Amino acid sequence: MRVPSPIQLMWLLFIGFAGSLLYGLFTAVILYTLGGKADAQRYLTLYIGPFNSLVTLGLILATALIVRTSQHLIPDTIESAFAKEDLSEAYWENRRRYFSLWRTIEFAAELVIMAFAIFHYCHFPLSGLAEAFMMTAACAQWGLASYVGRKLRYAGMMLHSLLSVDVRRNLFKKRELDIINTAVHIASTLTIIFVYLHVRSYYIAPFRYDSFIGRSAQVFLLLPAILATPVLLIFNFFPREVLRKIYDKSIDVEVSSVQEELKREELSPLEKRLRLMELGKMYREELRYSLQLTLSDLPIGITLIAMIVEPFIKR
Repeated sequence: MRVPSPIQLMWLLFIGFAGSLLYGLFTAVILYTLGGKADAQRYLTLYIGPFNSLVTLGLILATALIVRTSQHLIPDTIESAFAKEDLSEAYWENRRRYFSLWRTIEFAAELVIMAFAIFHYCHFPLSGLAEAFMMTAACAQWGLASYVGRKLRYAGMMLHSLLSVDVRRNLFKKRELDIINTAVHIASTLTIIFVYLHVRSYYIAPFRYDSFIGRSAQVFLLLPAILATPVLLIFNFFPREVLRKIYDKSIDVEVSSVQEELKREELSPLEKRLRLMELGKMYREELRYSLQLTLSDLPIGITLIAMIVEPFIKR
């Protein structure tokens, strides 16, 4: 099992933004070669400025790279903590879907087609090859976001299946499952930021809205926020609740183990009971403080609210 270091995560973020920058520059060079300076300059101005594609494409590309690099982290952590025969059929089915390349391609294709239709009716203020390049960047963002969202979904389903597993040892003592919460938190937080920036930028961007449905097409630009908000909200906070319940079972296992040891010691029943109560209280207080919501979670909630409210305020 390989846990990406903070330096590796920073490099993946750098690669994502570098990829977005290279795409913008490369396509601008093509436009400059085929259409002249004016076409390339207008395209690059829109790509970097009003549509903010340089940032949004770079961010979701980096997030997808982080998820891809660490995708084995969650199943490896689970399978090292539990015996494979104890894991339910639901876990193995969701694990299979989690790694399914076909399902990934299928879901991404559906989102890309949906994005193409929406951006077609909104109509970028470009034409020809420049519009095709801008459309490609926009649709790629939806496709990459679908990849991240799908991984988060099945990671959450794998975690949910653990609630029925028989816990046989104290997993809380060494925090054996904490890395799962960290991995999901990083991916979901970056995706929340992406969705906010993408929706905000594209909703107020200078689309032409010259199709037969006119400016009504603008409302469809809010679709990523509508689809992603409940999913990201659930999977940002869901893992810690699952871990809380699993760790709670682990504490019960530890208390039972200590209770058996105390039977061999020459202590009064009251002393044994007090020692067990103290042990259980200590563990559960530590568990409560380690997984409680903190001020670090506040920006996520604010971002989610702003993601929905701000476009309407702008208008």
